Amino acid sequence: MDYSNQIKVDIEKALAEFIKLKTNKSEDEVVNLSKKFLSQLDEKLSNKTSTKEIFKHLQEVEHDQPIYLNGISFVSLCEHHLLPFFGTVDIALYPQKKIAGISRFDDLVRHLSDNLTLQESLTKNIATEIDEILNPRGVFVRTNANHSCSGLLNIGDSFTDVVTTFATGIYEIDHTLRNEALLNFK
Repeated sequence: MDYSNQIKVDIEKALAEFIKLKTNKSEDEVVNLSKKFLSQLDEKLSNKTSTKEIFKHLQEVEHDQPIYLNGISFVSLCEHHLLPFFGTVDIALYPQKKIAGISRFDDLVRHLSDNLTLQESLTKNIATEIDEILNPRGVFVRTNANHSCSGLLNIGDSFTDVVTTFATGIYEIDHTLRNEALLNFK
């Protein structure tokens, strides 16, 4: 058994022991649960695609108006608590010469959210990746998320929606255009 496999086995055992101490599950249940949990976590955190690969097929456009993408769903893991936060991302893009297919933005959000991160960082990273790759006049991203850590770890706390935004280019300086984006986000 190589070193990385031994580490996985050790982690599975430690997690199974922890679950066994904290619950009344059987030995088989905790072993299966720890293996399943770690397998899913490994899959979630295994980013295999680069953002350059996601946007490898760009199209030249002559479109002189903003484009809005609403409600791109995501699930990510909080880097503070290792608990999920989930919600939607809205994107306003004011193209200059290049645009990508709509599904590419879904892929980008999924790619960047498959990580240990903070909502603020996720929002910024989505906007800056689009800005760097497509070189638009501007990008405005709004992320609306619910954080499991807030509801699960703080007794009496509700699952409150958290909204973060990040703007580049024209959206940083033109508040009328930013307000138009907010109105177009559902």
